Amino acid sequence: MIKHIGRKFFHLFGGLGLLSLYWLLGRRDALIGYVLIILTVFALDMTRLKVLAFQRFIQTRFGSFIRENEANKLTGIVPYVLGIGLTLFFYQAGIATAAIVFLACGDVMATTVGERYGRMKIVGEKSLEGTLAFVAAAILSGVFLNLTFVPLPFGLLLAGAIVAAGVELLPLPFNDNLTIPVISGGVMELFARTAGCT
Repeated sequence: MIKHIGRKFFHLFGGLGLLSLYWLLGRRDALIGYVLIILTVFALDMTRLKVLAFQRFIQTRFGSFIRENEANKLTGIVPYVLGIGLTLFFYQAGIATAAIVFLACGDVMATTVGERYGRMKIVGEKSLEGTLAFVAAAILSGVFLNLTFVPLPFGLLLAGAIVAAGVELLPLPFNDNLTIPVISGGVMELFARTAGCT
């Protein structure tokens, strides 16, 4: 049985949906859209934390999308959208797209495999099996991008996938929805510039 399946689908298709806005609307309109989404979600989250009746409503209707440890604090949605927006703002579109797909696909696969098959714990509750699943999902999604509309060197995708998995694994002080695409995208951007691929 897959735990929190609603949140996993939201994480996967939410990320891909936000990324699609960039390619459909263009850079300027998409970035404005991300800012509006962040402000709206932040306002709703603050209302949920301050107004008990609204908190009960959200918990009843959308409880499967909220982690247990987010019940009394801000959810991961704002850093998720912020991470996507910053990645698309700072890096070239192809590299940013790959980094965001790593987040959307890799993070979900790591959690799903880790919860079900994770035996070898390496950092806290995170397992070797989950980390390997992240790398595999990220590489496969990168190869799919490469075969469709975002041609990037395989070595660059491999490096980005490994970095993204490492960021997800480490107990950094920031939400990994923010750090995974920003850091993995930054590494790929640096490698691409160093190799003269930009």
